[in-house]
Amino acid sequence: MRFAYLVLLLLAFSCGRGDPALHTAERVVEDHPDSALYILDGISRVDLKTDREKAEYDYLSAEAFYRTYFFLDDPTEAALERACFWFDENGPAMERMRAWELMGTVQTAVGRYGSGMVSFRKAGAVAREIERSRNRIGMLALLILAVLSTLVLYSWARKIQTERLLEEKQAENERYMSAAEDLQSKLAAMKADRPKIGGLDTLDRLCEQYYVFEGTSNLQPRILGEVKSIVEGLRSDAKVQKNLEQALDERSGGVMKRLRAAFPKWKDEDFLLYLFTASGFSATTISTLLEKDKPYVYNRLYRLKERIKASSSPDSGDFLACLEK
Repeated sequence: MRFAYLVLLLLAFSCGRGDPALHTAERVVEDHPDSALYILDGISRVDLKTDREKAEYDYLSAEAFYRTYFFLDDPTEAALERACFWFDENGPAMERMRAWELMGTVQTAVGRYGSGMVSFRKAGAVAREIERSRNRIGMLALLILAVLSTLVLYSWARKIQTERLLEEKQAENERYMSAAEDLQSKLAAMKADRPKIGGLDTLDRLCEQYYVFEGTSNLQPRILGEVKSIVEGLRSDAKVQKNLEQALDERSGGVMKRLRAAFPKWKDEDFLLYLFTASGFSATTISTLLEKDKPYVYNRLYRLKERIKASSSPDSGDFLACLEK
């Protein structure tokens, strides 16, 4: 539905002046900032024909990004500043005022109150210029509304940021428990062959407690602390990693020994990624063990596979087969 909505908007305004997608993004940015971001992502800034369109693109990108995520990354803030200065030199006045208001909002939201006041004063100066050319009462009401909107937006942003921090903490706990379940399943399968692999008994106990007490007050933070300790062992304990590697070699004809001989220049992280993947760990578990996001894990694993395919090693087929199990 959202895609169809965007397509209809683009068609509806395709006959307007300037880049039609920019006009569409401007119309939806207030109520649907995520849709505006989607539209702007489809525009190549370098292909815009005029400097004004580029300045409008920079401003709209910053506004849509801030309304969606309630902060600006450094490149987007730099682009907004560039738009502010361009509108200072070239106008129109309304865009100048809006750009400086947004800049002041962004700066104030991250605690740069001095810079925020400077930006708001510039916005106020522009508002007074507009005020002289329009109805005085109407412009004063607009400025007051802008300031109130800024305060409301800032308060809302702070609330959303606090909620997101709590959600991120909960997501981190869930990620560790997911990793614990995955590790318990994979390591338990190795018990018969390598009963001394570290962490098995602890994982059995923790996962049993988790399933019994999930959703109750008995699921204490200490359980998560112990899970994190076990994960840290697999992440950095050479002995535990060696046990996993030996178990994989026994099951797969010494694949890790052959891999290390075939690719002596690989980084330790590359061998760990291969080891965890070939051992059957999920992407969630691997991202937790390597302290990387899932996209990074997928990208790095893809690059390892390509390097194996491009190698002249006679064992390349076996190396790839272990990653597909």
